[in-house]
Parts: sequence; C-alpha cells; structure tokens
Amino acid sequence: MSALLVFLGGEGRNELGSWAGDSAYQTDDEPGVIKALLLRTRTDGWRILGAQEWKGIRKYTDHGRLPADTRSFIRGSHEERAVLGLVLDAKERGAQVVAFVRDQDDDPDRSAIIANAIEQARANFSDIRVVGDTAVPVLEAWILAMMGETDTEAIGKAKAQRLLADQGITTTAKMVGEAMANRPVPEDAIHLRSWLVQAKAALV
Repeated sequence: MSALLVFLGGEGRNELGSWAGDSAYQTDDEPGVIKALLLRTRTDGWRILGAQEWKGIRKYTDHGRLPADTRSFIRGSHEERAVLGLVLDAKERGAQVVAFVRDQDDDPDRSAIIANAIEQARANFSDIRVVGDTAVPVLEAWILAMMGETDTEAIGKAKAQRLLADQGITTTAKMVGEAMANRPVPEDAIHLRSWLVQAKAALV
C-alpha cells in the first residue's frame, strides 16, 4: 500500500519545521510540531508532500473553480477563506490529507470560525481528509499541555508563552521533543485532544 500524502498548514517554523518558507527550499530534515503530532498518532504509512505558511495561503475567490454550494462560503471571513484555500491547495497538489494548526491569539471568535470552516471544507471536498483545529490560545499552550500542565486553554497567550520559556522550551526542536514524549494529554486540553483524534482517523 502506498503512503498517504499529507499537506501541512501552519503559522511558521514551530508548526512546520523545515517545511516552512518557500516551496523551493522546503525539506523534511527538521520536523515541526505538526509532524511530531502526526508521528504521535502513527509512525508510518504516510509522508509529507508539502506545506504552506498561513500568511501565504491563497484565499480563493474564483467562483468558476468551485462547486456551486461553495460559492457563498468563500465570501466569508479571511479565516474561512484561508482554510478553504489551504484544502484546495492540498487537493490540487495531490494530497490525501491536509493537517493544520491555527493560533487563536487574541481573537475569541477564531475557534468557532475555524471549526465552521473545517465543516464546510469537509462537506465540499469529501475526497480529502482534514485534520485541523485552533491552538487555544497559542501553540505554546499545546506544548505545555503535552508536558502535563492543566488549564492551558484558559491562561492567555502571553502567559502561555512565558511559562514555556521559563521551562527552557524556546526552540522548535525543543517543542518537537516535548510533543514526541508521548505523555498523556490533560482532559481540559480540548482542542489538542480533538486534533489528535482527527489525526488518528485520517491516517488510517
């Protein structure tokens, strides 16, 4: 059986590792947190095809390229169109799975918007498996949760970043190391646990 082809989406090097940046320079040499999370779920049977940083995602507005029932959706928010654009990009490149993480940052509505966008993408592009969620409040909180910290979704962006730095986790490689440690994830890390469940289903 051939390996599943996975396309990644994230905000930068912490999420994507050496898959960040221009596609001409992307390599599989250094994993980011998303690859580490996928490896937690399944160690073989898949490979990364490519990746796109969030700021570089094409926000699709060409109605002629999309199914009719998608056309109202793409007039939605910047975040909604980014999710759809990422999934379409992955599909066009031949991926079977798209896996992404988007920071909530200081936008309390972003999680709901991203969740709705994922539902729309799955409904309109059922031939590609979508693994995605919002890191609440930021990716650093997910790392803290994987280190055994609780209440990480309620501590705020600045505090999450400070707490992780205080523990000496200041590089992508160190974040990846914590993600790969395979400690139990606290029950209250709802978005991280959801992402891992999605990944398990997608990499079957």
